[in-house]
Amino acid sequence: MSFGAGHVQDMNNRLKQNRANKPSNRAKFKENNREGIYSKKQQTDKIKFHQVPKEKLERIKEAIRIKSKSEKLKQIKILVISLIITVIMMIAVFSF
Repeated sequence: MSFGAGHVQDMNNRLKQNRANKPSNRAKFKENNREGIYSKKQQTDKIKFHQVPKEKLERIKEAIRIKSKSEKLKQIKILVISLIITVIMMIAVFSF
């Protein structure tokens, strides 16, 4: 009598199927661009970052800080109000 019940074989089949579903890293056929498929080196485009002047960068950072500070204050106000409401409700429930 086999105690495995096919669990290991099922696991191996699932791994093989998942591996087959993964996309290939190789370049795909697109019109006449076939040299990328058989080349050894992957062609990658470099990310181009925008150059921002320091004055504008400081203004952006300051705007982010102000927005963050206002969000923190808003969250603290909501927390305090909900705590007050919770305490009032608990007092009302336990007093009756």
